[in-house]
Amino acid sequence: MVLERYFAGASRHLSIRDGSKKLSFILCLPLIDGVFATLLVTGAVNTFSQMLNVAVTIFTGAGALAVLYSESEGREDALRIVNQSIPVLIIGSLIVALISPVFESIFNTTLLKYTASLTVLSISIQLADISLADKFPPQAIMLTGLLLSFQGLTAASITLEYIYPALVTAGLASLGLYLSTYLKQYDMNLAYIRYGGSLVLLIVGLSLIGLKIPDPVGPLVLTLAVLTSLRK
Repeated sequence: MVLERYFAGASRHLSIRDGSKKLSFILCLPLIDGVFATLLVTGAVNTFSQMLNVAVTIFTGAGALAVLYSESEGREDALRIVNQSIPVLIIGSLIVALISPVFESIFNTTLLKYTASLTVLSISIQLADISLADKFPPQAIMLTGLLLSFQGLTAASITLEYIYPALVTAGLASLGLYLSTYLKQYDMNLAYIRYGGSLVLLIVGLSLIGLKIPDPVGPLVLTLAVLTSLRK
């Protein structure tokens, strides 16, 4: 699920021309392909730091910034694109949060946790442009994991427990997009953000399988990547 590649492939079929539609499409990919729902039900977005890590990598990553900066002429134009895209992200996250209990009842969450970890690690190595990544596409890993963890529809209980982490994560992603419009004045090297995002995703993926990593490490890595990418 490398966002830029998804978008490049889909744009040929969807003929998306408006910047807000392009950004909305990029933001909705984790909602559509099951990645965000998997992260919700496996406990990967329970703490604020986890929510922040997911928000600035899975949603507001290099792909989203590339679309935002390439489709806007200045900060006002960038704000217009963000304002039109954010409601889609918020509503989409709410829908995913509401259907996640059903998702949780159909799949074995223990196996899903490993699936989510492998999927996130696959995205990480693709962002880092490691050639091995082409042999392990995240879409294939996610689909295989869903098939292996499928346990049939059990008693699905209605719960609102995922609404809070979903909306906070979407809110942090939205805030990240708004803040990124201020960086429009700079000539940014998105490669640094891409590699920084790759490291944060590596942290997310490893933490899913039990590796203890201090919570502030992810946000610190991404902050350093953004600062390094700035150039007048």
